[in-house]
Amino acid sequence: MWKNERRRTIIWNIIIFLVLVVVVVGLFKAMIYVNKQIDEEDKQLQAENANQRQELIQNRQENQEAVQQTYESHLQTVSQYLPGIVCWGDSLTAGSSGNVSYPATLQKYINAYLCSSYDLRYSLENTESASRLKKEDYKISIPVVNMGAGQEDITTILGRSGVVPYVVDTDFTIPAGKESVTVSIVSQNGEAVAPLTAGSGGVNPVTIAGVRGSLSLIQNQGVKSYQFTRLEEGAQVQVAKGTEIVTACKDEYKDYIHIVWLGSYGEYGSPENLVAETRKLLQRQQSNTDRYLVIGPCTVRGSWYNAQKNTMDAIDSAMLQAFGNHYINLRKYLIEDGLRDAKITATKEDTMYINQGSVPNSFRSNAGGADLNAAAYDLVGKLVYSRMERLGFFDEVIEKLNLEETAQELLKSDPQYFERLLK
Repeated sequence: MWKNERRRTIIWNIIIFLVLVVVVVGLFKAMIYVNKQIDEEDKQLQAENANQRQELIQNRQENQEAVQQTYESHLQTVSQYLPGIVCWGDSLTAGSSGNVSYPATLQKYINAYLCSSYDLRYSLENTESASRLKKEDYKISIPVVNMGAGQEDITTILGRSGVVPYVVDTDFTIPAGKESVTVSIVSQNGEAVAPLTAGSGGVNPVTIAGVRGSLSLIQNQGVKSYQFTRLEEGAQVQVAKGTEIVTACKDEYKDYIHIVWLGSYGEYGSPENLVAETRKLLQRQQSNTDRYLVIGPCTVRGSWYNAQKNTMDAIDSAMLQAFGNHYINLRKYLIEDGLRDAKITATKEDTMYINQGSVPNSFRSNAGGADLNAAAYDLVGKLVYSRMERLGFFDEVIEKLNLEETAQELLKSDPQYFERLLK
């Protein structure tokens, strides 16, 4: 009996062990199965997350490409309709000391009302892309180039611009080295010219007979002469009379909107000749040729004394007939509205000049000649901007770049935004 009990105990222990083994094996298999399930689910989750990340990256790339395409489209609009503005003229365009000039004032207005108003985010349909953009990373630029220099006559200005180029007046030799050599220059039409009297104005560096160099003005006891200095050493070159002197700006700014202010200095014979010479300079403009401005002179031959009312009226009449609303009668504006707009109280001398049909003394430069002062140049810059705006020169840029919308948003947050910017 004892043996039977022992046998049963052993059998039960074996059975229990086998059951435990089966249970453990079952649990182990279950754990393996669960782990496989978990691994598969993890892989699925990782795959889904990877797909989502890839989709997010792809969406962001597509959004970035859309942003870049929109931005490049805007830059193309600016390049097509308003790539820049070039201002041709003499010392009245160059301005007075301290960088006070009408082109500088015009640049301020362009920067304030066009460039600073530009915000790419207002052109994007994808709000997520717009929210991530920084305005300062996407800008537009519309340069205003000042091509005024000295108290130059029309022939000298036309030569600088390359319209009626300067030529060599006598044979000479360009040496192999970089030593200076005297060169005589005239206009292609044979008239005398006098560049570099006050600033380069786009003259240098020049090219003569294929040699690049610098032209310099030498004044000795009131006698003017010019010297040419090549920039790099090379072979000696013989230059014949009549060889063109190619100025640096000859082929520059031809797609820019042109603003021309001629006739304050030098002799041009008649109002009709002034019109004809002005047209020559305007003809160098190759893009948007219907967009240009002409500013009328306030003096004749560099003297206020010569600016008699009947003389100036004849000039303004001829220019207005030729150029229509593209012509700015500056003398008339400064006489009728200038003092009010500049917030200047008329002096007795101002009133006397106004009655004579001449520019008030409060706008004349103390330096003499026919130049104006800072107050006048500031008004001219504002006047030019207003005329360009009225003639629709900015319309395409404003419309396609949504500048009105962005300007309104700027004024909502800061009503004095543009006033502060201009100051």
